[in-house]
Amino acid sequence: METAGESQKTPEEDPGDSTEFVERKHFTERIYRQFGYSVFGLSFLAIPIGVITAYGAWGFLATFGLLGRVLRGEGGVDHRWLSLIEISLGGLLFGIVLHFLKWERFRTPAHVIVASSENDGKLRAKDSLLTAIADALALALAAPVGRYGPAVYLGASIGSLIAQLLRLNRTSIRILLGCGVAAAISSAFNAPIAGVIFAHEVIIGHFRLRAFAPITLSSVAAVAITRSHHIEYVGLKLWSVPHPISLNDYPIYLLIGVGAALLSMAYMSGIVNAIRVAERARIPKIIQPMLGGLIAGGIAFAFPEILGLGDSVFLSVLEQDPERPAYGIAALLLLCGAKLVASVSCLGLRYPGGAFTPALFIGGMFGAAVGLLTPSIDFQISVLVGMGALVSSVIGAPLAVILIVFELTENYQAATAVMVAVVASNAIVTRYFARSLFHRQIRFWGIEINRLPEQRILAKRTVSEVTRREVFSLPLDRTFGEVRNDLEKHYRKDAYVVDATSNLVGILPFRVWSATADEEKIEDWIEDVDFVLTQEDSLWSALERVEETDGLVSVPVVDSEEGGELVGEVFASDFAREYRNAVRQVRREEASEVG
Repeated sequence: METAGESQKTPEEDPGDSTEFVERKHFTERIYRQFGYSVFGLSFLAIPIGVITAYGAWGFLATFGLLGRVLRGEGGVDHRWLSLIEISLGGLLFGIVLHFLKWERFRTPAHVIVASSENDGKLRAKDSLLTAIADALALALAAPVGRYGPAVYLGASIGSLIAQLLRLNRTSIRILLGCGVAAAISSAFNAPIAGVIFAHEVIIGHFRLRAFAPITLSSVAAVAITRSHHIEYVGLKLWSVPHPISLNDYPIYLLIGVGAALLSMAYMSGIVNAIRVAERARIPKIIQPMLGGLIAGGIAFAFPEILGLGDSVFLSVLEQDPERPAYGIAALLLLCGAKLVASVSCLGLRYPGGAFTPALFIGGMFGAAVGLLTPSIDFQISVLVGMGALVSSVIGAPLAVILIVFELTENYQAATAVMVAVVASNAIVTRYFARSLFHRQIRFWGIEINRLPEQRILAKRTVSEVTRREVFSLPLDRTFGEVRNDLEKHYRKDAYVVDATSNLVGILPFRVWSATADEEKIEDWIEDVDFVLTQEDSLWSALERVEETDGLVSVPVVDSEEGGELVGEVFASDFAREYRNAVRQVRREEASEVG
């Protein structure tokens, strides 16, 4: 109804009421759906994600390079005491940051896997920025950690944040997160095919048509930018011409894979268990990274080659003449062990950085030692076989690592040798340890990422969402005669009994109250409640408990384990309904991923 002095607005004055505006709005929504949910739209978005990630990876490399020159001078690490002090003080700084952020550790690819499977692919901008800064500083300090893990987290963050800004759905966010990961691997290794496989194999966990096209385009866009600027992060070109691999060589490569599996399990177990050892020793979290830096810096007094990424040492070993080696068998094995202990000390004690590059170094030194021990096989291929077998076991990406070796070396013989060792190594590690370091860390955090999709959906919801608030309850301090009318209204129904503060104290079954005299007191006839849920319980955990109880019709719900106030009840049919709804949601998401 209009008031005095007001006039009715025309469509020109209020475009929200005009037909033209409504049509324009519907057209905009159709375009949004087309670009945000279809394969075409996601592919369109994947290209800028690949470009931004490529420049982001280059910027990350330039940042820690510049910081390294500022902290250590142009000559690199040339004073062992200075390196010890810098790495240790850096660890103290990282411990303080973790303390104030209330983080357990800085973000890694394991957090990306959790975000993809458990958090709808969502990563936070603050986490990404702080992790990138910490990783760049750790690498600038020449800590024995890697750069590829940070690059993966950076790429994943770029894809996830762009998808969140556009308010895309869960499936689309996860796909664009995968685009960022693929672009990071593609630009870091100049290996676009490996980037695509890595994103599917490690992060997304499956191959779907809707994800394949965007992830492929993002990977190609990233490597195009890298090649156009002639950026090379790692070079594994074989300098000698490998002699043909004979049938007798393959058992040796198989044995290298077995040895790499043992080394990788020692490496990963050390990283996972270092925190447990520190906690048992009651070492405060705030000084654990400093302790890791002290151990690594101490080892560097005897083996300065283990500091930093170790790229120059790795390439020197790869290119050395096996008949007149600069690094003999003993030196290679000592470097292998020293790098393993130093990297485990840092990564296990919450130092930021990746686990990929140290694994590459450790595997390469091990393969080189075997190559010198067995002159019958090609030395350079032996180095690559050790590297590939150990790295694939650590990151849980056998296909991606095989393709990385092939794309970097452009050598088919090297790829086939690596395949044999990778299969052996991954079979052993998967059987006796875990699918990868990341999956073992996730399991250590108490997260089960291999559970059913419907289980994941119900685990995110709570019992309070399905609780029926109107519940039949009786006061404890009454007689049956005083509440007889209420009992007759709920014929054939059990009654919950509460005290003066509404806390649940028991249950009064129908068979009891229907045959009890009016003068009897309720408190004399109540029975214990065997099964109670709280509002905070997840629907999945509650469903599992309900399944274990035969003949259960309804369950009382209390506010919390500490309080015990009765707030309602849940019926078994409610759980069946929510489970069916979760299954339908999973089917819809699977259908959208295919389409």
